[in-house]
Amino acid sequence: MRFTDKTAIVTGAGSGIGRAIACRLATECADIAIADINLEGAEETATQVRQLGRKACVVATDVADVTSVQTAISKTIDALGHIDILVNNAGINIRAPAHEMTDDQWHQVINVNLHGVWYFCRYMLPHFFERGGGNIVNIASIGAVEASHDRVPYMASKGAVASMSRALAIDLAERNIRVNAVSPGMTASNLATPELQKEMDAVTKVYTPMRRWAKSEEIAAAVAFLASDDASYITGHVLTVDGGMTAGNRIGRALPPPDSPESW
Repeated sequence: MRFTDKTAIVTGAGSGIGRAIACRLATECADIAIADINLEGAEETATQVRQLGRKACVVATDVADVTSVQTAISKTIDALGHIDILVNNAGINIRAPAHEMTDDQWHQVINVNLHGVWYFCRYMLPHFFERGGGNIVNIASIGAVEASHDRVPYMASKGAVASMSRALAIDLAERNIRVNAVSPGMTASNLATPELQKEMDAVTKVYTPMRRWAKSEEIAAAVAFLASDDASYITGHVLTVDGGMTAGNRIGRALPPPDSPESW
């Protein structure tokens, strides 16, 4: 098993992609700390991890609060002994046209999606230095390279996470710390509400060459690869997992007719 004797802390693991990541790492023998503001969901994930035969602890965490982040790291070390893998998955999205987006909404998204990633990376480093290495996988988005409507702070935050991951990788490579990111495409997760999935289903099928949504487990598989020794010479990489959505465009292929079930 790739993560025998290793411990991972996964932010936002109380649901969706984060829960899938926690369970995937646990299936490969990692012990898991679930860092989430949603304690009910975090406890459900912890139960699933324990059912897989691994240790789990829940640490109440507001990733946008630096003190909460520092406390979460300390509590995880106290409970599980050490941390080998950090997965920064927690994120939010607020949709509004740019001229209607409030300053508070802007700061809310940036604080969680960008500052939360930075705080965990920054305050995990002393522990990683002490242990002689570590592994960080950040969850970005195809929004890091390709924008979509009414999501300016989300796109800005995810572009910054991708760049931060590359910069940290350069700074930390000589300290035996690898830093990578995964950029999911359209994924059926808690951020994609049933209403949003219904709204975006036709668009996803038209513009994703694989013609479907990703499963959270498929994103988790990419994270597990980058967190493992199978990726031992990979750092500073942003791995896109999007069914080919950002590989190109539909030029040369006709769009579906207006009355097609695929129309949008």
